[in-house]
Amino acid sequence: MRKIPPIALVLVALTLGVFLPTPWVAPVTADLSAVLWVPLSPLSHAASAIRLWLRPGDAAVSASVQALESDRDHYRGLWHAERLRVEELERRVAQYQATTGADRGGGALRMIGADVLARTATQGGIAIKVNVGRRQGVSAGDVAIVGGDALVGRVAADVGELSCFVTSIAAKGTPRVDAIIVGAAEERARSPRTIQVQLVPDGTGALVGDIDLGLSTAPGDTVRVADPSWPRGAQGMRVGRVVEVRRKEAQPLRGEVVVVPVIDASTLATMVIKLASGPTP
Repeated sequence: MRKIPPIALVLVALTLGVFLPTPWVAPVTADLSAVLWVPLSPLSHAASAIRLWLRPGDAAVSASVQALESDRDHYRGLWHAERLRVEELERRVAQYQATTGADRGGGALRMIGADVLARTATQGGIAIKVNVGRRQGVSAGDVAIVGGDALVGRVAADVGELSCFVTSIAAKGTPRVDAIIVGAAEERARSPRTIQVQLVPDGTGALVGDIDLGLSTAPGDTVRVADPSWPRGAQGMRVGRVVEVRRKEAQPLRGEVVVVPVIDASTLATMVIKLASGPTP
């Protein structure tokens, strides 16, 4: 009788084991794996010991990585701070350049940058405290602007040595300002058609003025200072934009124009003060 090879018996047993229920096979395979793992266990321990000897412990590596990450975050924060500072300086330079280009009246005129220190709400407007004063040549009535030709307001009375208050153009009690309305389509014209208007704050953050309803005024038109009682540096500066033209009930042929300031004084962090005179800081 021909003898069956042992390998064939093993293959048959493995094949049959595939079809047997797991609870029957599990005890056998567990014991078999334990027996087979015995000769390999010393090699595994030796390999682990060599790995630990060649490579420091995870605790030391973790501490080193944390220190590097801390340094990285520190210098990253410094980089972002300097980047923001550079952007702020670039904005200031752009304001100075725009203001210089916008002023064509001749005569002595000086500009000084100012940072906002505090804000005080007033009826319909804001009083803004800034960090410049008499020592820098600031005086009451000087004009505050941003962006080259956007009017913020004027420096209030009682200017301090190193600080002063700027009253926004829409604050209640601000004197009447003579202005011109320039149509949106006329802004870039060589000789734009303009409409004269006298504006006063209405106590809600806007300015209003009487106007002839027959004139072509519409929301979106630009309003600019044209008042000889204001400093030269204020002439032509943008006061705001027209948001509404409404009929006056008592005068059917007359209307009222509503103007919203071009600058939201509650969001300002810096501005430029136009100085007509004063010592150089």
